[in-house]
Amino acid sequence: MKIPAFLLKLATLLAIVAALGISGCSSTASSTSDSKPERTASAQRPENPVARHNVSHVTRTGEVILLRGLANIFSRGMDVIHQRLVAKGVDARVYNHASWEDLARDLVARAKRKQVSYPIIIMGHSLGANQAVVMASYLGARGVPVEFVVAFDPTVATVAGKNVRRVVNYYLPNGENRVRRGSGFKGKLSNVNVTNMTDVTHMNVEKNATLQSRSIKTVMSLTKKRRSSKRRRS
Repeated sequence: MKIPAFLLKLATLLAIVAALGISGCSSTASSTSDSKPERTASAQRPENPVARHNVSHVTRTGEVILLRGLANIFSRGMDVIHQRLVAKGVDARVYNHASWEDLARDLVARAKRKQVSYPIIIMGHSLGANQAVVMASYLGARGVPVEFVVAFDPTVATVAGKNVRRVVNYYLPNGENRVRRGSGFKGKLSNVNVTNMTDVTHMNVEKNATLQSRSIKTVMSLTKKRRSSKRRRS
């Protein structure tokens, strides 16, 4: 029986996580007895997805949410996109995919208080790509429009719902990972097969400079320069 490609991807990721865990334990044990173990891996730090974040750099409208994949130690291309957007004055934040629902609930609550800066843009890689589409549809179903979603090789099929205006899915086909139109979806949907891009794999698709720049260019076209220097509270 042929094993689905997305299961092979997840199995590979889990094996690497396990190996890194063993390596981390070994390195901690070898440290000197009078020193405290360093918490260097972001996966070891709990994150508060609705905590205030620094917006002192923000000069443009909009909010960009970036979702990493498994274990918070892969998908580092999302961190690069985050850094590039921040440097351009965009209110961008990066989280583990597991935080999507807390983030979505926070946006819904703030939308009711008129404290959201539009457009809302969501990007994700792997498991983060799955949840980027799910999060967008969750928001749209609750009356919070999402302007743009970028999925970097999701592991399963997902469905874009109403009030989601544009979805681009850069995927390596495994038979299960295209984005489909859901009930009420009236936006633009592009499933872009990146198999023919040189050296692109599931593990590095979000790190591809061309796809990063393409996504960032769209963000910059959708967000606008703020008219006021007054900062929005998050």
